[in-house]
Amino acid sequence: MPDFVKGLLIVLLCISLGALTCFLIGLLGGNAGVWALGGAVFGLLFGLEAGILTIYDLARPLGWVQLLADMTWSLPNTAFGFVFGNLIYLIKGSTPSRADSRNAGWIVYRGSFGQVLQTLGTVNLGGSGQHERMHLLQARIFGPLYLVIFGLNYVVNFVLQSLWTITLGALLAALKVRQKAYFQPPAQSAVGGFWGWIYYANLFELWAYSSGNP
Repeated sequence: MPDFVKGLLIVLLCISLGALTCFLIGLLGGNAGVWALGGAVFGLLFGLEAGILTIYDLARPLGWVQLLADMTWSLPNTAFGFVFGNLIYLIKGSTPSRADSRNAGWIVYRGSFGQVLQTLGTVNLGGSGQHERMHLLQARIFGPLYLVIFGLNYVVNFVLQSLWTITLGALLAALKVRQKAYFQPPAQSAVGGFWGWIYYANLFELWAYSSGNP
């Protein structure tokens, strides 16, 4: 399938699926037509970026499954990544890479962040290690629950880390039993210090780190 045809098909599918998904959401709370219009507009915007970069390999069943998941069950994650991923990475001077995005199932940004790897929805920074691909898969599996679980897990970890640090952790550090009052993540964690354990102990991060290379 020529890339032009593939790109056009991606745009049309994103518009249609976005409108349909949001229409069904709108039926639950009213204003289904407004929701459908919003979904179509988002589908157009995301579809144009995804289509120009031809991120979905529509010559294979997997490409269709990825597109279907991203524009239906995982639509909140797709929208989150499209808005915040594009905004953050563009502001920081990175640019979308067609070579890395083509048929890869996500939008890949390159440049200006050094060795940083990050994935927000279907928008990735730095390319694909197994860790980042796992976050993409997690979003597609858990759909609208993914960001909720991720956020709640961070809140719980922050509370536990803070309580430990100012109580028993502080006492043990004062007695030289521990080097630091706070829980420390393992060396493989991409984030260190006080926030490192909060980040690393997130269930989705533990899953991703256990999946293989970072």
